[in-house]
Amino acid sequence: MINSEKLKEKVIKGSSTVLILAFLGSVCAYLIRILLSHSLTIENYGLFYATFGLFSMATVYADLGFGYSVVYLLPKFIKSKKYSKAWNIFIYGQLISLTMSLFISIVLIIFAPMLAKYYFKVAGSEILIYIFCAYLVTFTAINSLIQIFSGMQKEKYYSSITTARWLFSLVFSVVFLAFGFSNIIFFAVAWVLGHALTVILFLFLLFKKHTFLTGNKITWESKVFRQMSLLAIPALMETFVFSLAVTTDTFLLTFIRGVREVGFYNVIYPLASIPIVLFNPVNALLLPLVSHLMEGEKGKMSYLIYKILEIVPFVGLYFVLFIIMFPSSIISLMFGQKWLGSVEMPLIILSLGSILVLMSGILGAITLGTGKVKEKLKVAAITSIVSIALNVFLIWHYGVMGAVITTSVINLMLNILFLRIIGKAVVFQIPYRLYLKLLVFSIACYIFIQLLGVNPQSWVEFIIIGMIYTLVFVSFGLFLKVYDKKLIYMILPGRMANNANIK
Repeated sequence: MINSEKLKEKVIKGSSTVLILAFLGSVCAYLIRILLSHSLTIENYGLFYATFGLFSMATVYADLGFGYSVVYLLPKFIKSKKYSKAWNIFIYGQLISLTMSLFISIVLIIFAPMLAKYYFKVAGSEILIYIFCAYLVTFTAINSLIQIFSGMQKEKYYSSITTARWLFSLVFSVVFLAFGFSNIIFFAVAWVLGHALTVILFLFLLFKKHTFLTGNKITWESKVFRQMSLLAIPALMETFVFSLAVTTDTFLLTFIRGVREVGFYNVIYPLASIPIVLFNPVNALLLPLVSHLMEGEKGKMSYLIYKILEIVPFVGLYFVLFIIMFPSSIISLMFGQKWLGSVEMPLIILSLGSILVLMSGILGAITLGTGKVKEKLKVAAITSIVSIALNVFLIWHYGVMGAVITTSVINLMLNILFLRIIGKAVVFQIPYRLYLKLLVFSIACYIFIQLLGVNPQSWVEFIIIGMIYTLVFVSFGLFLKVYDKKLIYMILPGRMANNANIK
């Protein structure tokens, strides 16, 4: 019991660190988007993120699944103090990742002129591909560093890597802008420099602070490599299935509609995904908690699911409703007036869909926690196929609007399927009455704002209205009794969890 509580306490502490640092990293990434949206034309902004999207697809497969092997096996060998084997595992994974990233880079460099002409359809964009090849190599190194620090359970290190890479990229971007270098090429170079500096810094920390691991000689151990390979193959297959649904939107928008539509998409997506970014780190906390509760505490498990189905949509609606009421003001103040008239309606639709995206991520984590791994993979395979088909059809006819509709529909499917799978393992209720009340409240707020003609034009007005809105929304939550301290007690260690008295 004591060990269980200590484990839970460690999970909570680590998750809190991850949450805070992930939030800081997200802020830096948002600031970069804002900086680029104000400094570049719509087409160049779209080209930048279209190129980034292409290389993001490449990074998904760069480690061939061996990244999972590193994260899974490393802590086991470290715990048993087999440091030499642990170091070899990291080196094998690193060599495979770097070799693949170099191979992919060479292929992309060879085909860069063709990609510029037939994929991006922008003359001279091959230069951006050459620069992003350097980004691919540095990103691969960063990913390997995250894996080794994750394997050593160093939350502060692996969480701060992401924060550092975006912070350094932001700093270099601002420096270039200050000296008058504000074109797309210099911003791409800023990303490469930011990632390279992150690699240098954390490699130094790895070798300086963890000599018990890095001080070992590199040797070839065929048995260890076979063990890694057995884990890597299914991990690669799972990654392939999941990536089909995640990465095809930008790819198809670029190929079918052009970089201008990619620019629109990369303005609305970061705005609509604010609640997703804030809640994503919570998934790391839910997985071990659900696994723990499934061992003879299904009453608490039912309660947990019910409260998640209450609180998560409620908090998501807080952000979504504000965006729906003031889409033009938010876009104008954050990204500039040149985007107005093209992104408001897609932003509203994707914002509504973001609640579904948020819930599908959390329900997916719960599904894994209940042990339904194969079922989750089947769901991912089905929705990936549907996603590609829908994206091709809707993007072809409606562009960015088609992409956001597909995202919403697919995540609605995911939620329904995950709830059915979880329902076979745990009995729980869905708070339909709460959803109806939230719907009525949202419609009333929207009509009220439209009748008053409220439209903030400055940051001062925006902040004042935001504060009033927050007060009203929080008060409504108190009226609905959505907030429940028992849920907090469930994930806190020690006496507080025992005092919750949840049955």
